[in-house]
Amino acid sequence: MVCFLLSFNAAFSQQPAFFKLGEDQFRGVQIYDVIQDDELNYWFATNEGIYKYNFYSFVKVECIKAKSSSAFNFVKDEKGIIYCHNLNNQVFKIANNECVLFYELLDNESYSDVSLSIADDGNIVVAAKKIIVLKKSGEIQERHELGNHFCGQPFSTKEKKLQFHLNFCDSILEYTKGSFTLKKIHLSVNKDTEISVLKFFSFNNSSYALDLKSKTLFTYDPVFYKLQPLPKNLLFERSGSIRIYETGDEIWLAGTLPGALLLPDLKNRPVNNFYYEDYYISNVFKDNEGNIVLCTFDKGVLIIPDLNVPDVINSFRDDPITSLYSDETMGLILGSSKGNLSAFKNNSIQPVSANGDRPIGGVYGFPNSELIIYDDGQLIAFNKQTKQKTTLLIASLKGAVFVSEKEFYLGTNRGIYKVVWKGGVKFEVEPIKALNERIHFVEYNSSNHCLYTSTANGIFILRPNGKTQQVLYHGESIFPNDLFYSKGKIYATTKEDGILVIQDSKISSVIQPLIHGKEEILKKIIIHNNTIIARSTNGLFQFNMNGILMKSIHTMFGFSSQRVIDFTFVNSELWVSHSGGVQKINLNYYTLKGAKPTIQLNKVIVNNENHPFSQTHSFTSNQRKFQFIFSSPTLKNRETIRYYYKLVGYDKTWNINDPNSNQITYNALSSGKYTFQVKAENQGVFSELKSYYFEIAAPIYARWWFIALLVLLFLGIVYAIYMNQLKIQRKKSDQINELNASKLTAIQSQMNPHFIFNSLNSIQDLILKGDVEHSYS
Repeated sequence: MVCFLLSFNAAFSQQPAFFKLGEDQFRGVQIYDVIQDDELNYWFATNEGIYKYNFYSFVKVECIKAKSSSAFNFVKDEKGIIYCHNLNNQVFKIANNECVLFYELLDNESYSDVSLSIADDGNIVVAAKKIIVLKKSGEIQERHELGNHFCGQPFSTKEKKLQFHLNFCDSILEYTKGSFTLKKIHLSVNKDTEISVLKFFSFNNSSYALDLKSKTLFTYDPVFYKLQPLPKNLLFERSGSIRIYETGDEIWLAGTLPGALLLPDLKNRPVNNFYYEDYYISNVFKDNEGNIVLCTFDKGVLIIPDLNVPDVINSFRDDPITSLYSDETMGLILGSSKGNLSAFKNNSIQPVSANGDRPIGGVYGFPNSELIIYDDGQLIAFNKQTKQKTTLLIASLKGAVFVSEKEFYLGTNRGIYKVVWKGGVKFEVEPIKALNERIHFVEYNSSNHCLYTSTANGIFILRPNGKTQQVLYHGESIFPNDLFYSKGKIYATTKEDGILVIQDSKISSVIQPLIHGKEEILKKIIIHNNTIIARSTNGLFQFNMNGILMKSIHTMFGFSSQRVIDFTFVNSELWVSHSGGVQKINLNYYTLKGAKPTIQLNKVIVNNENHPFSQTHSFTSNQRKFQFIFSSPTLKNRETIRYYYKLVGYDKTWNINDPNSNQITYNALSSGKYTFQVKAENQGVFSELKSYYFEIAAPIYARWWFIALLVLLFLGIVYAIYMNQLKIQRKKSDQINELNASKLTAIQSQMNPHFIFNSLNSIQDLILKGDVEHSYS
């Protein structure tokens, strides 16, 4: 019992809620720095090289001429070009997703501590044993000698002047508009006060300087170079070195010890906001979306969506919480995997019952009742007033519902039992013979005074007269994942049919929960303020009563895992037990409308080759395969984003994809003019529309001039064939005429002698007759 008390009375931290990014990718990897490019991709500098994260995958970017893998100190200029360096005194330039060697320090320039910064003239300033000013081309503009002094990371003023403190002296070296000037520090304390190394930073529109050796904190005037000491701040007294990170309205301290310190105020009494002691924090960064990004060694990246959303009250690492119940008297009751029962109230955890024989799968009660029911290996009735425990049954509890303060039903693996409390430790337990089979869930409808039970054979109603009736859907039995009562209706979650709404014994309506246009199978639901809070294998969600997704709770409130074990309401606050611990959720903190998303068209790939946006959007007839890759750069709302896309000229309606489907391929587009359109939607709020116009040229055989040429060629061939045939016909006709003439000549040559012979005979006959006149004719 002593161990139990110690484990539950341990202090629990209310650090901001977070989730992890790249835990598997960076396992065993030390992350040193992070930055975002102009396309909002993340770049991580690690001991194993440089990685790019595009919200979908991590890609290692190789630097061919790098002499070592480690990279440090990202800076970005006004054109979005990123610079960094390694431990071998090499400076690298990252542009167009390529990393190239930009400058290599000489032996007389190199130093163990190197810093990079961008000056007001756009030049890159490298501070080491000397300060080297580099042009964007990589040429050296100036080398500035530091003598026996060294300087660290400079302070960039509002005017983008760079101010370097020269160690162990009262001078500041200022670089602006291409020239260096030595400035004297005005210290409003004892003139003999020694200044070692100053770390400058800004906070709430004020500038400060911390002496890294004495841990003295000063206000700093960068115009007049004036230091004003502040009272001793114990928050800077951490052992080891201190690294200071600015994230807009917050200052974070990290060092050689695990964890990080969040400073809400520097001038008033400090508050010890020391967080994430299980992690070595190597860098703190605020991204474009407002997330706080904490880089770690070996454990990936911690993402804090909102500093005002508290983390778990306790991780319960050694004894996870398996069930939650809200009690008006005891507060939040917690049942654990080791059979321990405790109560959380007034920010403290108190034990109730310890050392059960099995995990507590559910805790049940009733307003104004003195009893709570649970199962820790035995089915227990616990009296909240007397603290007495009474064993009701030796069975496995599947559910319990109260009819009144002293009457309730128990659903077990052996059937339904009606229990009446007679006072003290006296209970009357009666089995319901009509329902003596294995029970999965029970719920009570106070409107019709009926008990609804989910059994191995379906859902049955136990009416006040003791008769039972089965509830059917399309004539078949119903096997729900959960039952919940609200306002005279029973809600049954099912595997295939969504949420069936049961009024008396009929299915009055069906609610089909959708996430990114896909049906979601719910395990447990609670109806709260006319919305549905539901757990599934994919996390915890809030839907409206039509099944439309309103919130992805596990993402918005920084759950460390999507595995939700149980949840309940304490007044208007949602309490959730997940694999990271027990966490309080204020659903009213965020409005129902989501933040306006952004959309980026990242790549257009034509015939499996990347096509730059700057090139022409006209393609040949052979370039018919098009792939479009787009993204909505968000970590905070990554699970509530949906993509709407359409290829005008091909698609007739909008297509909808979930956030993991950001690549669209058209394999064989015909020639013509197209416009690809895409937009992102976050819980009803749409981004701007991105469009990409392109044209695929028709093949040669489909072009007008080619068709005209074919027509002319065809007509020419027809004409030639016609003329050739005409010529052949003429030749044949001439040959026939010649033949006929020959025949006529032959006939004529045969006719003439015969004609002459006949003529002479006729003349001779006329002469013999004496007809001289006719013979003469």
